[in-house]
Amino acid sequence: MINPRPFPATTWLLQGCYVVAEVVIGLNVTGYSFVDDTISDLGATTSPGHAAMNVVFVVFGVSLGLGAWLLRDSRPPGRLATASLVLWIVAGISSVAVGLTPNNLHPGLHGGVAAWVFVAQPLALVLLGLSLRERHRRFAAATVAVGVASFVGSLGFLVLLNADHGAGAFERLALWPGYLWVTVLAWSAWSAWTVEPQD
Repeated sequence: MINPRPFPATTWLLQGCYVVAEVVIGLNVTGYSFVDDTISDLGATTSPGHAAMNVVFVVFGVSLGLGAWLLRDSRPPGRLATASLVLWIVAGISSVAVGLTPNNLHPGLHGGVAAWVFVAQPLALVLLGLSLRERHRRFAAATVAVGVASFVGSLGFLVLLNADHGAGAFERLALWPGYLWVTVLAWSAWSAWTVEPQD
């Protein structure tokens, strides 16, 4: 039986649109490389798309954190799921802060606030996947796999951050899978997460 409470995950349903917005902005910046240039380069005030990109950072950061808060009553039981939702809120706050501190104007502060998302988001995915493993084994494994891929992306981005090539690709591996999977999680919160055990 599905729990009849109102659907709480509206903002997470839209989270995958972040990727679309970033791609559209990047394609309209001459010479920008999704493989070699960082996402933050799109938000630098020297970029013609900086205003739109920084709005995207803020809007989708709020969306990510708010969605986690709205899902608090639909989360799987246990501390792992609770910790996961807290980490999603941290990731959302990090994104908002990134949008408010362009990297060319506040490089130190920008780097400090941006770093959180590269830890919080992959860990949030892994912990949520682990919290789902007893009732939804395959979906749990898929969620953990997305989290592991994000960790690989984060590590690769860290290694290549100051390199001439590859940093942008690894940064997107760190972030895009999570943003897209959040949309899947939103639907699952209404169906799989809220399935009540049979008597």
